[in-house]
Amino acid sequence: MSWEFFHLRVAAALAASLALAPAALATDERCSVPSIYVEPLAPLQRATGAAKRDRKLDILLLSGSPSQTGATKGLRSYPSFFDAALRRRFPELSVNLTVRAAARRTVKELLPTLDKLLKETQPSLVIWQAGTADAYRGVSTEDFAASLLQGIETVLRSGADVVLIDMQYSPRTEQLIDASDYRAAMRNVANATDVPLFSRYDIMRFWNDFGAFDLTSLKNDGLYEQVHLCIGELLAGFVARATDLDEFRGTGK
Repeated sequence: MSWEFFHLRVAAALAASLALAPAALATDERCSVPSIYVEPLAPLQRATGAAKRDRKLDILLLSGSPSQTGATKGLRSYPSFFDAALRRRFPELSVNLTVRAAARRTVKELLPTLDKLLKETQPSLVIWQAGTADAYRGVSTEDFAASLLQGIETVLRSGADVVLIDMQYSPRTEQLIDASDYRAAMRNVANATDVPLFSRYDIMRFWNDFGAFDLTSLKNDGLYEQVHLCIGELLAGFVARATDLDEFRGTGK
């Protein structure tokens, strides 16, 4: 199915029912997206089991984009909001988030360090943001998919679950690179390995196309942190729905 056709189906669904998935505790309704965008298609059984056994959720977030994981000076990015949102959802659970950003490194370049990272952090859940560096550097989609598959298998062997996150959407970068083949490769790998895929690209394109956020803007007017807050909240909800941790929710959400 083409993205354009899928997008038309989403628009029709919105017009018919306006069934949106709100970001938990977010004060800005612009965070809302159709639930089809944030429904995990696979459970996180390893992370659930470890959390129930140890009463903690240890998460390793991997990325090749430091600016997307907290290295933008003076601004909060989505891992920070994600961490806070998970803690609010599960007040009876110890949530520990470790972020490792490898600037402009492809998936293949990250692989030699993966075992060491897993042994150091011992996560029960790995959130892997991938694709941006590979697309910019023109890595073949076949090599990208093969490396991603190898990495996922390494994580699964360690006893942890994986959530994949694809690249962000920007009208400006859309004119510079065509990431569609890389996103398709990520979907194929996710399906083949039965791991959830959180599509930042589709979420952000929805926001831009339907006027929630103008992502062509480069102004320092709070847009960066608002978008990242929404991504963090939606990702927390995504992880929560993929786990079975209701016993840790306390009396709140």
